[in-house]
Amino acid sequence: MRKTWVKRDNIYYKPFYKQKLKLTLIGVLGLGILFFVYQLVYISQFLPSSSSSSSSGSGSGSALLAAQMRPPLHSNSNNPVASAELGADGVPPSPSPVANRVHSSNSGISQHQYAYIERIGSHERMILRGIRLRDLDRYTEPSSMSRAPFRCLQTGRELSWDRVNDDFCDCPEDGSDEPSTNACTEGRFYCRFQKRHRTGRGRDRSIPSGWVNDGVCDCCDGSDEWLPTGGSVLPVRPCPNTCSTKYFL
Repeated sequence: MRKTWVKRDNIYYKPFYKQKLKLTLIGVLGLGILFFVYQLVYISQFLPSSSSSSSSGSGSGSALLAAQMRPPLHSNSNNPVASAELGADGVPPSPSPVANRVHSSNSGISQHQYAYIERIGSHERMILRGIRLRDLDRYTEPSSMSRAPFRCLQTGRELSWDRVNDDFCDCPEDGSDEPSTNACTEGRFYCRFQKRHRTGRGRDRSIPSGWVNDGVCDCCDGSDEWLPTGGSVLPVRPCPNTCSTKYFL
């Protein structure tokens, strides 16, 4: 009689937790699903929030309550953002010759009051207030002869650069043509300081554009308050800088 060798695994029942191949495949599949969900959550942070914009127009009563809950405007010369733009005495400093050349070349996109000067190495660049830094190229007026028009971020509608920050809402869907004014009800003003994860990820911190230059500090760096309010001719008082310099985990 010929003997036939049979594996022991085929004779006895093997519990599921000892089946290493199946456990490995299930673990890889679970990690793939978890990574996919994490990417969806991360991408959704860059989409415009409709709930935040709709809550800004819910009524004057809620806006008044929000204004009362926000910290009042206080004078503080230790704010690096305000002191760089207004000085410790609250008076705007005279722009450098480099900034004057940038301003004269880009006079179509904004007046000087709607932009701030950012020093990058030995160069200075004028950046519009209230925009996301990842949209900086879309808010930079080309210097070539055949200048491309400005396009609304959401709809792509083409506008001339003279209509950017002209205090009239030409992009009512997202208010992207008025990043530094409160002309658009759906507009968002993005604070200059953005709190980020140490990897660079995070949500862009913004406020409704109706809160800009209302006399109340909404951004932790006070970048939403730089013009006098209520027809006052006195210089604006710098907001206190309450931003955390550490990244969150």
